[in-house]
Amino acid sequence: MHIVGNAANRSENFNGVSEKLKKELIKPVKKGEIINLQLLNGSFDVTLGREGFGASQSIPLKDRIYDPYAVNDKNEEVGAYVEIGVPETISQGRVEKCKKLWVNSIAVGISGNGSFQLSADDISDMEAYEYLCLSNGNKDNPHRSKSKEPRYEIVYPEKVAAAQSEKDFKELQAKLTRYAKNNPEKAKELASILPDKEKKKDAVTV
Repeated sequence: MHIVGNAANRSENFNGVSEKLKKELIKPVKKGEIINLQLLNGSFDVTLGREGFGASQSIPLKDRIYDPYAVNDKNEEVGAYVEIGVPETISQGRVEKCKKLWVNSIAVGISGNGSFQLSADDISDMEAYEYLCLSNGNKDNPHRSKSKEPRYEIVYPEKVAAAQSEKDFKELQAKLTRYAKNNPEKAKELASILPDKEKKKDAVTV
């Protein structure tokens, strides 16, 4: 296993991530699209009744990640640790400083809820988005270092819809269970209108 990047922070060693890993972790976004993200591991605020993240939180846009698809000189996938970041200043081919992303509270004096957005129309936002997808801070990065706590998650619309659907199902299931317990005869009537597995099977095979 080798490391792409070194202590000298040479700019040519930054972001040498395989195209395979980029394709796996960086979901394409369309022009005009807004990307929603959520900070994790805040402190519970009793007054607000939710997690709070203070007036502002910073996410350093510099990390060392594991790329399982990195290849050696023989084009064999051997894996490598790769330096990634969004450079702010580069001098004489050396990355002197990387940017930070600030997540600010929407109201002065009130702890932020940790939600923030990036725009597909903003170049700086898209640089940050690509970094956030690849970083160890991304909760949904399957290759993230387990020694580091996830700092945020990318809230994709389909993920929200799936979570809401699961929540709705569990709530309905709980209501039906209570109703069946208190109204056994009515529950039988409800059961009679549900599709029968065998009938559904016959309908498909006919």
